[in-house]
Amino acid sequence: MRVSPETRRGSGVPALIARRLLPPEGQAQADVWIQGVSVGEVELAHTLALALRAERPDLPLLVTSSTPAGVGLLGRRFRDLSPPARLQPFPLDLPLSVRRLLDSAGPRLLVLVETELWPVLLGAARRRGLPVLVASARLSERSARRLRAAGPLFRGPLSALSAVAARTPEDAARFAAVGVPGGRIHLAGDMKFDRPLPPEPPFADRVRALAAGRPVLVGGSIAEEELDLALSLPSRLAAEGCAPFLLLAPRRPEAWNEAALRAESAGLRVARRSSTAETGPADVFLLDTIGELASAYRLGDVALLGGTFGKRGGHNVLEPLLAGIPVVLGPSTSNIRRTVEAAGKAVVEVTGPAEAARALARLLLSPGARGEACEAAGDLFARHRGATRRTVRLALDLLDGRAGDRA
Repeated sequence: MRVSPETRRGSGVPALIARRLLPPEGQAQADVWIQGVSVGEVELAHTLALALRAERPDLPLLVTSSTPAGVGLLGRRFRDLSPPARLQPFPLDLPLSVRRLLDSAGPRLLVLVETELWPVLLGAARRRGLPVLVASARLSERSARRLRAAGPLFRGPLSALSAVAARTPEDAARFAAVGVPGGRIHLAGDMKFDRPLPPEPPFADRVRALAAGRPVLVGGSIAEEELDLALSLPSRLAAEGCAPFLLLAPRRPEAWNEAALRAESAGLRVARRSSTAETGPADVFLLDTIGELASAYRLGDVALLGGTFGKRGGHNVLEPLLAGIPVVLGPSTSNIRRTVEAAGKAVVEVTGPAEAARALARLLLSPGARGEACEAAGDLFARHRGATRRTVRLALDLLDGRAGDRA
């Protein structure tokens, strides 16, 4: 597999910025360039790349990401792609950086995953006649307000968008409101519904041994301000008669050490994913790696969703639902509201820590409730699959010069 020096050498921030400033030249060209800003978007880029290769097995691909975590994930997710994709960091949105990568790769189609509206890149694409597709496109009301306020400054870049494959009717309406012609907006759906169930993680046996028969509660994408809530749950649930083993996945790598310190201060024994040393009995398994949470959900009996007990709007709720486990979430769900409403009995909404503990206890003590949740999650995915197929069709039409504004 062709992996750029940036990916092999690691993802230190200064080195990453340098390589984003001056993308390497002289590498293989690619017909399709797919950009995903960080981990979640790289996962969708992988889904899309596989679907494109299923249609055209030899299609040359360039896949980029912007953050250290996203760049680090590229090599792991795309290592089995054959023929290999060109993998490297996304250039800084500066004329020199963008020009170097466009000249080097020579793409015939640019695919931006979710929300990637970079003015310099879009301006360069427009001048070169390079078609641009926004895949699984989302636009929050806040972002839409900012774009409308920017007015003429974004009119040119937005005109470079050849097609927008919107996740929801609300996203489609917001793209229209900021000036994207209606004929270029397609309601394609969310590609997250098309991701396959990942295999069990390599640490599955270790977690089961540490859990020692206890049910497993997965705290996924937990924000720093939610750590104390998540770490209080083993004792709260013990009082309800169902003490769980906590698999804790902080949202940000910067919080990994803090999570371990807080757990130990709370009297909880911690085993870390990154450590190979035997730790003896444990109450918490700290997932301090990138890109393994989706598979870790398969080890859970229930999940607590991070980003919903602060003011972050919620993180990826589809990963635990795909694993077939019920999800308890807090009141901040603006980012995932439509999915939450469609999920029915697969999710339980609560207002705070005490109610979260009671809801988790009910689920852990009731196999019937967990079974209903699993059935509701399966129905949710059955109703919403197909976005990737529709997005691939748009991409190939643009690549082949067949796409245009709808009448």
